[in-house]
Amino acid sequence: MLKKELRKILLSLSFVFVVAVSYAQYVVTGGSGSPMKASQSSGDSAERLEVYLVYGMDNVTISYTSSSSSHQWYRYKTKRLEAEKVASTQNGTTSTIRNVEEGYGYFVEEGAVSRYVWIVDYSKYTLNISNLHVSDNSDPCSGLVLAGTGTIQPIYYYWPNTGTRRELPRQFDVIYNTLEYNSDKKEYTSKQETAVIEGNLFGKSIPAPWCDTEICVKGDYFARHFGKEVTLCIDEYQAAAVDAHIDTLLIEQEAPNMNTTKSGYCAPATVQFSAIANTPTAALFNWKIYRQGEEDNPVVRFTGEEVDYTFNQSGTFIIKLEVSDQSTTCSTEDEVQIDISESYLMIPNAFSPGTTPGINDEFRVAYKSLVKFKAWIFNRWGLQMYYWTDPAQGWDGKKGGKYVQPGVYFYVIEAEGSDGIKYKEKGDINILRPKTIQDENENIQE
Repeated sequence: MLKKELRKILLSLSFVFVVAVSYAQYVVTGGSGSPMKASQSSGDSAERLEVYLVYGMDNVTISYTSSSSSHQWYRYKTKRLEAEKVASTQNGTTSTIRNVEEGYGYFVEEGAVSRYVWIVDYSKYTLNISNLHVSDNSDPCSGLVLAGTGTIQPIYYYWPNTGTRRELPRQFDVIYNTLEYNSDKKEYTSKQETAVIEGNLFGKSIPAPWCDTEICVKGDYFARHFGKEVTLCIDEYQAAAVDAHIDTLLIEQEAPNMNTTKSGYCAPATVQFSAIANTPTAALFNWKIYRQGEEDNPVVRFTGEEVDYTFNQSGTFIIKLEVSDQSTTCSTEDEVQIDISESYLMIPNAFSPGTTPGINDEFRVAYKSLVKFKAWIFNRWGLQMYYWTDPAQGWDGKKGGKYVQPGVYFYVIEAEGSDGIKYKEKGDINILRPKTIQDENENIQE
């Protein structure tokens, strides 16, 4: 029973302490406009520091409210151990100090948690820069570093327990135009980019734009709060960074009898390669096609934004595109892989012309990657019935516009594959068709 009561008392005291700590707070007033809490930092669980900016020190005051009706104020320049007492006026549970000086940390010593307020007069740190330009130390292909005339004075404050000097980082907006690549639509579109630089405006880079653009700097954020924001612009920056992608289009009419179960394109395969790039910044286009593993021995080279090439040999080919700006300062590469399958030829032994339209009604070979092709059909007396040179085509079982008699006929096929294999095939083909279809040319010798 006694333990339960003791636990309740401890919980109640803890609650009162938390409420008291939460209730304790600083309020900064004065200067031109409203003060800005620029940073709220914490060290260990018993230490809190708030950095306030004011614009001018006229009538700047700091008030502190807690559950106590008696407060003792202190201020420090670099660390708490060097703190000196500061006079204040007490009004109930709120005390106020006046004649506040910039560059000091102020605090009331009360309770287990120490809270501090550092005061900065921002009017002493306003921006004084001109002649904004892109630094010569920039890499125009990847990132730009800005430069200008004048200095950006750092804003410092000191951590109370350790005396460690810390910088209050400024923030700037750098606004410029660039391009954005849409992989679904395969195109570039304009966009306005806002890069945020925190800290030294002249010490960090922004992504290099992909088009000519005006570059403007706005800031810093502290100046914006006080209505003192500065805007500086570079009228026209000439872009050099390039970006490019390859788009491919297979110019091939796939035939029903082409064997698509094998991997790769069928030779001869004519493929159109297009460079999608951030033109006009991207101005020079160089293509190289080579067998995989043989980059130093390219099959062919091209220039221009668009290239058509016919692959007549089997194998794996790499198509590499190199794009650069007009001055060749910046360049980028993209590549794609094209597989041309090995050749394949299979010949049927029967078909049924005139009986089931669209279903086995033509004599066609099944093939893949044939770069040369000739085929003949003869009857049993050696009379030529048909001749063709496109493997995608075939014989419809007619001669002179009339169906020939059903029975056995003979084929001769000569072909060459993309892999260099030569085919010379001979054999018989059966025409399966009811004799009730009497539209044969009776003058054809059988």
